[in-house]
Amino acid sequence: MTSSGSSPFSLRRESADDGAFRRQESAFRNWVSDDGSTGFPLQAGRYHLYVSRACPWAHRTIIGRRLMGLEDAIGISYVHPLRDERSWAFTGGEYFDPINGFEFLAEAYAATDAGFDARVTVPVLWDTEQA
Repeated sequence: MTSSGSSPFSLRRESADDGAFRRQESAFRNWVSDDGSTGFPLQAGRYHLYVSRACPWAHRTIIGRRLMGLEDAIGISYVHPLRDERSWAFTGGEYFDPINGFEFLAEAYAATDAGFDARVTVPVLWDTEQA
């Protein structure tokens, strides 16, 4: 928060003129398939999940991973629950990235698409082989 009480965080293009929130379209919509037809084959240890416990959508993936018994098949890293205009951060302690050493989740987006300029969101399912 700034001294005036306003937040430096902005939703940019997701904020409509009337103040309503308009969710951005996901830029990365690929699927893991059991037959490998999507280019992302089902393979234990290949994928890593980046999440924030503060995000309801990411929280659902944490629950789903647990209910499906995928803890040993899909690794997980937690970003700090508060984010700013730079994106979700790995601030140390329990919030670190053992896979890529990213400081901000925006680095994962940039590594995937250097021209990405929308809001960085969680969850992210990272393919460790196509990184």
